[in-house]
Amino acid sequence: MAVTLHVGQLVRSELVSQQKRSATAGLSEVRARLEGEFSRTVAHGLGIRAYVAQFHDRPFEAAVYLEIASELIEENSAIRSIGLAPGNILQAVYPLKPNQAAIGLDYSQNKAQWPAIKKAMDSREVVIVGPLELVQGGSALLIRIPVFPATVPGEPMETRSYWGVATLVLDEAETMAAAGVKEVVDGIRVAIVDKNLASPVEGPLFGSAAFQDKDYISLPLHLPGGLQWELLGYPDAGWSSAAKEVWSANVVGGAISLIFVAMAFLLVSEVYKVRAMALHDPLTGLANRRLLEDRMRQLVAMAERSRAGFEIFYVDLDAFKPINDDYGHSVGDQLLIEIGDRLQTQVRQMDTVARVGGDEFIVLTPGNMRTEQKDSFLARIHQSATQVFEYAGAHIDVKASIGSASFPGDAVTIDDLLRLADGRMYADKARSKQKSRKFQGAEASPAG
Repeated sequence: MAVTLHVGQLVRSELVSQQKRSATAGLSEVRARLEGEFSRTVAHGLGIRAYVAQFHDRPFEAAVYLEIASELIEENSAIRSIGLAPGNILQAVYPLKPNQAAIGLDYSQNKAQWPAIKKAMDSREVVIVGPLELVQGGSALLIRIPVFPATVPGEPMETRSYWGVATLVLDEAETMAAAGVKEVVDGIRVAIVDKNLASPVEGPLFGSAAFQDKDYISLPLHLPGGLQWELLGYPDAGWSSAAKEVWSANVVGGAISLIFVAMAFLLVSEVYKVRAMALHDPLTGLANRRLLEDRMRQLVAMAERSRAGFEIFYVDLDAFKPINDDYGHSVGDQLLIEIGDRLQTQVRQMDTVARVGGDEFIVLTPGNMRTEQKDSFLARIHQSATQVFEYAGAHIDVKASIGSASFPGDAVTIDDLLRLADGRMYADKARSKQKSRKFQGAEASPAG
């Protein structure tokens, strides 16, 4: 009877887990829409920055920026106003009528607004603060976009001079509505909290505060501008653990012998082991090609709804066979395990590291990266993968080649994306070999 009760509890837990998985899938769509809406709005702000940079060397005239500001507000109803402050002094704001009194405001003398602008200046990145209660009514977020015009094409960001700051006032309620975020979505009550607060559940940014004592599910929101928000969900009626499956498990469990219970338990355990083996590489424990492609298909399906793509990075170890030949397969296996661990330390929890061949790995990252982000990420994983490997007294120089591809920018099918990343990886390998031959040739030539 103890085993029967235990099985019944497992069934109840599985029912709740199934409901949580279903609710998490629904929240994932909400998250994708909200992240997309924020990214769209920030992109508008970056467009303002690019427009301003064209005229940075001319005397400032507010009328020059009136047309683009009005177009952006018409296109995005969540933007309440746009302000431009060359030299941190507000000289243009659209629409002007309700905001005219703010003209001439010196941000550097405003204790409430200066910290965020100073942070944007120092980091040279977009900074978002709020939500804040506005005098005009309603709650809004302030998107601070520092402007660093290039004096010559291709000038690095770190050497550019500061022009001023563009500010987008983003209506919180309109942003949520535009992203389709409601307090109840498919029977799941939704709230958004700020993880930077001491007790975020007690004071949600959006939705109900009745989550504190609930067994809620949560998803982190990956938002620009330094926002640390989290999406919470809990069903209006609570998680249901009462179903005919529970009653059947109790009745049948009480009627059968312990031997059959033990056999069923062993069978379930083996099934889980087989499933895990079918989706993971037995040596490194990483996802295998089957699991990787399944997750890529999921991201492709999500991209059709959220328009959010993803990146893949094809990592291949150079000259891996000589390592096996010189040090033995046991050392080669330990190197593969180490490379998998190194790649895992460079990715987020939502990313996937997979071993897809003997010495080939693929890193899958949801969401498209800007060029500088992608270059930085490539450099990090290359540096991590090529650190010296020490094992059993051996010191092995590790070399690796990496090729990347973006969905949907580079290809719109998984097979084409994998082929493109693979081709770029081999191109990187060829360049490395060519550089190595030139270096060796230079060393062999006599001094002039």
